[in-house]
Amino acid sequence: MAESAVFQWVSARLELRTSLSRIEARGTVRLVLKDAGLEASNVTATQMEVVLRKLMVSALSKRRVEDSEHVCARLVAELAQAEFDDNGTESAYDVFSRFDGSKR
Repeated sequence: MAESAVFQWVSARLELRTSLSRIEARGTVRLVLKDAGLEASNVTATQMEVVLRKLMVSALSKRRVEDSEHVCARLVAELAQAEFDDNGTESAYDVFSRFDGSKR
């Protein structure tokens, strides 16, 4: 099953911004979405914003992520600036901006 661009974007940013591995970041996002009754395959940016604000802070705290509130607030702010087209895919700029590999 394919994941939405929003799911992939948040998972990648979570991996960059925390000590979570790729698998841990993706699994955390997937579990929180499931708790919210959403699926990784079709979650929208608006839905993901609510998940980040309401549920993700607690999930990250349980995984001992430092300053989980700040991490989620930053992800919400970045998500608001990300550009996804009507089909739920990211802009080319957003895709290529992930390739620098540094943690921010």
